[in-house]
Amino acid sequence: MNTVKVYLVRKSSDFEEVKTLCKKYPHEAEEVLIAETVNLPPTWYEALCQRPLDSYIFLSGKGGYDDFGHRKVGAIKCSGKPTLYVDPSGSSYYRYMGVEL
Repeated sequence: MNTVKVYLVRKSSDFEEVKTLCKKYPHEAEEVLIAETVNLPPTWYEALCQRPLDSYIFLSGKGGYDDFGHRKVGAIKCSGKPTLYVDPSGSSYYRYMGVEL
């Protein structure tokens, strides 16, 4: 699995909040494992950025930590957009979201 260093925001209200906090706290970024990559069309990507606390079936049961204490995230990609890193921690919404700046 690949890794990335990113600050993860807990229960963000939207992508702008995530972007602001990731810029504000880069020194608190953590190295996470990319467990899965999901490519989305622009309309879906925008919807997820605007409503990260909605339920998304493809997130259910994913994220959390592995047996070695490494956080697992999903990489959400869309052509021309920044990659989002999300850890639903077993839920079906973006409990934690970050973006590499």
